[in-house]
Amino acid sequence: MAIVVIYVDDTLVIAPQLETVLRVKKQIGQRWKMEDSGEVSHFLGIKISRNRVMRTMTIGQSGYIDQVLAKHLDKRTKPTMVPMQSIPEGTLVASAAQQKEYPVIVGKLLWVANSTQPDLSLTVGVLARHMRKPSQEHYQAAQRVLRYLESTKEVGLVYRANESQEPLVTHSDANWASDATIQRRSTSGSVVLVYGNPVAWKSATQKCVSLSAVEAEFIAATEATHEVLFLKQLLRSIGIATGTPTVYSDNTGCIQVSKDPAQHWKLKHIDTKYHFIRNNVQEGRVQIKYVDTTRNLADVLTKPIGRQAMQQARSGLHLQTPAVVYEMGSPSYATVLKNGGHTLKQQHNEQGTYAVEGGS
Repeated sequence: MAIVVIYVDDTLVIAPQLETVLRVKKQIGQRWKMEDSGEVSHFLGIKISRNRVMRTMTIGQSGYIDQVLAKHLDKRTKPTMVPMQSIPEGTLVASAAQQKEYPVIVGKLLWVANSTQPDLSLTVGVLARHMRKPSQEHYQAAQRVLRYLESTKEVGLVYRANESQEPLVTHSDANWASDATIQRRSTSGSVVLVYGNPVAWKSATQKCVSLSAVEAEFIAATEATHEVLFLKQLLRSIGIATGTPTVYSDNTGCIQVSKDPAQHWKLKHIDTKYHFIRNNVQEGRVQIKYVDTTRNLADVLTKPIGRQAMQQARSGLHLQTPAVVYEMGSPSYATVLKNGGHTLKQQHNEQGTYAVEGGS
């Protein structure tokens, strides 16, 4: 079996064995004129790095980000480690030049947020609401994101081979009625993980006004259920069995109404489609469990957070620099690192937690 990814005239062939890749490339070449670029290192501006010793793959966009910064970053500003401190209200009219440049910047940021940096999804989503008529505050907020990228451009999204993790889960969260600029509609956030690796994420304004935090979380969990069931079917189509997916929420009220039909009266007024999760929980197609807010990976997709929380979110989302911290089960892994040509920077404890220079 092989997977062929096609975007306009760019094609990526993926298969478990090299022989399969070569056979598929030959078949494509017999029908269409193509240029073989060999083993993938870049695709659609995304750098792809593999480390067979560590069993990791890292994707990042440092080259693309450098181009964006060179064209749009105000060099007089300083880097920052937080992309957004608060949601800008937009009271001052932007200049004509700012209004012209703003949608260009946001469009480029959307590509980064959707491709390799889920930590930017909320921030860029907020900025995208004001493409037609940005204010000075929105333009400065876009500049802040560029300053954040200047600080984190070497960060990559790291995928690890780890079959001890749950095969398929999604983290769901909502920020209830906190933004007056969107008529107090809530913000949903979700992250889907396959064996602990983020493969899909979303931050979006809910379509209706929720009357309670439970209602907002229930809607967010329903939207997350749509995505995780789609990915279950997709994985099944390529021969990967995932069992029953888990939806994680940090709201006990949401979990209660998702499991118990007797609680239905509390949410009778909301659209029928949002009861999708309850039906799937009752039928056993998904299960819903509690996760503490501090461990909910979707939290960063619903509201601006501080520096320490953002650092924790990046770690949970596998957004790491080339000096990656690996937690292994045995200190003898240091031998593997040295034999693999990697520099062992520091041994943190007896259980074998190491910081590796150039590890991915």
